[in-house]
Amino acid sequence: MSMLKTRVKVSGIENLSDARYCAGMGVDWLGFPMAEMSVEKFTEIRNWLAGVDIVGEACGRTADEIIELCRIFQPDMLEIDSSVHLEAIASIDIPKILRVNIDTDNLPALFVSAGPYVKQFLLVGNDQESLIGMEASVEIWAAKYPILVGLDIPEEDLEEWIEQSSIMGIGLQAGKEERPGFRDFTDLMSILEKLETE
Repeated sequence: MSMLKTRVKVSGIENLSDARYCAGMGVDWLGFPMAEMSVEKFTEIRNWLAGVDIVGEACGRTADEIIELCRIFQPDMLEIDSSVHLEAIASIDIPKILRVNIDTDNLPALFVSAGPYVKQFLLVGNDQESLIGMEASVEIWAAKYPILVGLDIPEEDLEEWIEQSSIMGIGLQAGKEERPGFRDFTDLMSILEKLETE
C-alpha cells in the first residue's frame, strides 16, 4: 500500500474499481452514497477492503432516513450536511463528518455550533469551486477545526498547500465506471500520485 503526504477522503464511490484503487493508494476514508446503492453491492465492495474507514454518505436525508441507513449499512463513519439537525442523530454512535458548503452555509457559526457533534468538516463549494481567493479564511478555520478541503486546489499548488497549511487533509470525488470493471482513473490518479511519498 502507498503512503500519502496528507489524509485523503474520496467521496461518491459506487464501484469496486474505485474502492480498490483508492485503498491501494493509501486513501484514509472511502465514502459510499448509501441511499444510491444496494446494501448487497456495498457489502460486496466492503469485503474486498482492509485498512480504510468506510464512510456512509447521507447528505440531504432526514434524521429518520439517516438512522435507518446506518442501521442497514453499518458504516464506520457517517457523512451528513447542514440540512440535518445534529442532535436528532446523536443516537448514531459513530464519528461524523459534516459536509460544509462555503456558498450556502453560515460560516464560521456552523463550525462553532456543530463542533461538539462532529469529528471533521469537509469543505465543499458549488460546481467544484476553487480554493483560489479563499486561502486566508480556510487557514484561519483549519487552525481551529479539523478540516478536509474538498475545494478545487490547483495541482501546481497542491504540495505547497498541504505542507504549509493547517488542513487535516483533502477530499476528492470518485468517478463513474465506463462499464463494469473499466474506469478511467486519470483525474484521481494525477492527484494521488502527486501526494505519494517518495
